Amino acid sequence: MSVEESGMDDGMWLTTEQAARRLGVKRETIYAYTSRGLLRRASDGARGSRFRRDDIERLAARGRKTREREGSRAVLESSIALIRNDRLFYRGYDVLLLCRGMGFENVSHLLWGASVEALPAVPRAWAFPQEWRPIADADRDRFPLPLDRIVSGLAALSGAGHRSVIEEDCTVEAERVIAYAVYCATGVLPVEHGGVAGALAKGLLPASGRAVMPPALVSLVDVALNLAAENGLAAPTVCSRIVASVGGDMKAAVLAGLCAMRGTAPGAAAYRVEELLGRYYENPGCAQIAKLVASDRPVPGTGHLAFRQRDPRAAILLERMAAEWPPDTDLPAGGALRMAALREVLADIREAGLVPVNLDFAVSALCFVAGMSPGAGEALFSIARV
Repeated sequence: MSVEESGMDDGMWLTTEQAARRLGVKRETIYAYTSRGLLRRASDGARGSRFRRDDIERLAARGRKTREREGSRAVLESSIALIRNDRLFYRGYDVLLLCRGMGFENVSHLLWGASVEALPAVPRAWAFPQEWRPIADADRDRFPLPLDRIVSGLAALSGAGHRSVIEEDCTVEAERVIAYAVYCATGVLPVEHGGVAGALAKGLLPASGRAVMPPALVSLVDVALNLAAENGLAAPTVCSRIVASVGGDMKAAVLAGLCAMRGTAPGAAAYRVEELLGRYYENPGCAQIAKLVASDRPVPGTGHLAFRQRDPRAAILLERMAAEWPPDTDLPAGGALRMAALREVLADIREAGLVPVNLDFAVSALCFVAGMSPGAGEALFSIARV
């Protein structure tokens, strides 16, 4: 939409520079707000982008209330998750430390309320009732994207054997639903591949690439799942809680949250990041980041509202990828060239002075370098949030 098409005069619009000054942020942060749907952007021809003044004032008021309530710290507090000084904690434990010594199954039980002392050294793989399997198999070929297959499978299952979340053994049912979601997405059973991470690492690869997986892929997927598992009361979480609060069963509650994922930044960002990395893979040196900045367009997967300086989750995952897959690593299916494309994108982002990348970017980058099927990043993020 252009400013002229909007039917509004210039007084109702701000330039990128004016918006950044009003909010006290960098230009790059304005791009991040736009990519996450917090700001509406209109083209003004040669003069670049314009932003609605009322949107900017709304964000400014929100930021003022947050500063008054929390001081200068970026804090997201609950009994489950805490963000403080750009660090993320689950139940009081630093996520960085959890990723070094705990798999997704145990991290999930920690988030659900188990004590660390009660967690097994080797957790059992999760399974679901055999009668659910043909329901997942029935429509898998109709949907090319894994998240669509999960939504279809849960929708078909949610009416069977209804029990409200309050009546269910929530921990056992959660294990079943996650294992079922993995099977819907991939056709691979967690119980046969060492757990959720093993099933996703194999099942999100195209059939032609499953024979030779990239080294350390299972452990990297495990880290990604842990990092994406919890980050406060996002819209999908609220949707799930509403369904549960009115007597819905767990499958229906999860389905509501997954449908809401489609309208939030992580789902949309995954595809835009995949496209960006693909451009660098197909055309090294394309300088696409510089082109986006020059045309006043947002760079996908950059910035985060809860973290002031950087998203530590992205840093953890990207550092693990760099350690496991250094430049001389022989990765299958063009993985070495894909990793080179990722390094070039990150270098261009730093050179442009943009805010650091977020977890949406890092998860999509992992799936891209591993050569996973389209939509893998969105599916991995969604399953982690279940």
